[in-house]
Amino acid sequence: MLKKIIYMSIVFVSMLSSATVNTDKERYESNESIIVNYSEMEAQSSEWMAIYPASSSNDFGNIIQWKLSNADVNGSVTFEALSLGTYEVRVFNNADFLVSKQIVVEEDALTTTLETTKDIYLADEEIVAVFDNMSGNADDWIGIYPAGSSNAWENMLQWEWIEGGLVTGTQAFEAMPVGDYEVRVFFNNSFTEEAVYAFSVEAIATGVSLVLNKTLYAQNELIYINYNNMQGNNSDWIGIYPAGASFEFENVIDSKQTEGNINGEISLGGVDALPDAENNPGGLAPGNYEVRAFYNNSLTAQTVATFTVANEAVSSTVYEAATGSISPNWVHISGPTAPYYNAGRVNLKPTWINNYTNTSEYRLVFPQINTTQKVLEFDAGGVRWQPHFFIGVVLETIEGTRKMIWDPFFNHEGTTAFKSGTYLSYPLYLDIQRRSTEKLHVRLDVEKYLRILEPNNKVLSISAFMASGGDLDEIKLSSH
Repeated sequence: MLKKIIYMSIVFVSMLSSATVNTDKERYESNESIIVNYSEMEAQSSEWMAIYPASSSNDFGNIIQWKLSNADVNGSVTFEALSLGTYEVRVFNNADFLVSKQIVVEEDALTTTLETTKDIYLADEEIVAVFDNMSGNADDWIGIYPAGSSNAWENMLQWEWIEGGLVTGTQAFEAMPVGDYEVRVFFNNSFTEEAVYAFSVEAIATGVSLVLNKTLYAQNELIYINYNNMQGNNSDWIGIYPAGASFEFENVIDSKQTEGNINGEISLGGVDALPDAENNPGGLAPGNYEVRAFYNNSLTAQTVATFTVANEAVSSTVYEAATGSISPNWVHISGPTAPYYNAGRVNLKPTWINNYTNTSEYRLVFPQINTTQKVLEFDAGGVRWQPHFFIGVVLETIEGTRKMIWDPFFNHEGTTAFKSGTYLSYPLYLDIQRRSTEKLHVRLDVEKYLRILEPNNKVLSISAFMASGGDLDEIKLSSH
């Protein structure tokens, strides 16, 4: 029986051999509470901890303060402030000593300090933090946060443990984007900030450049601008001004922010607004213009590029003139009636079920894909009243095939432009066909509409016209 008791005792002690104890600081001032963190306990009601004078025996008479561990595996307790001296926090199970941690209370406890090797780094430079008087816990850590943000974990941008429980040392971090930041240190896996130091990151000091896709444009054409070596602020911006105009913002014709990008491409010239009843989404009139780049929402131009908009004649390719007959390139995809000629129009019959779904679809395939003309034009109506229908185009873009659809019914429902897979759908600014005695002209700049839903996309070619109904004539693509 005696051997069995000894055996059980040995097993019990070995199970507790992994218990650990740490304090929130190594050194305290005489007015500071002592927070003790413990882990991997056996969670017994007989477990407790106490503060003793350093080097004293474990006799109960030497205890200065003591507390139960609350039978928790992991947890913390707080002891009251102590007078000056050196102490040990000791953990027990009944009378069995488990583990201890030494602390010092002194008149002027050492203050944790933190700084970076530079106050301003360039965007390609490693960030190096220098720390001193850490607590020495294995779970002390250091992190980089946006300036002014809380210590919440989701705000942390980079972090590292203080390896080896170093009290003094350095910690390197990867280069950061342009912006204002703070490096912060924390003891013992907590979110209680012990020290903080502010630094900033600036763009690499190289000259800003603006390169236009060409220098002479037709009226209403998009201006594509490649920019390089911007500062990288979210509020860096590029704008179009009349040539020679002062930098005041009221002179800006069109502008965009670069959204923190140092290099990239934007398009200007009215891409961000759906057209009004005249289908004029802010295109540029003939004249001389300047593109100007600015940092950080300022009005100090970093560089200028010039271009001209000329009053050029519009060139068009007609795919359906409906002169005595209709094009043989029509494809009847669905619906009860194939395309047919009537009164100088091609007739495409909508087929509505449940007053909700139009099951008709027709396509006019172009004999050669068009890579240069990107404005769709056509006439509709003037023969009879028909239920509403959509019209659209099939195109190739730098991001793949797209089918763009315009539907006047979206205006009645208050539907804004939306994307579903490869389909891009838009309200049509004109309610075509329903006024049966009036032939209406429609003009749609395909590339401008494309970049409303996909701002970084470009039209490579247009291969077909499509529709779900209508009496249509003069279907063509135009240059501008």
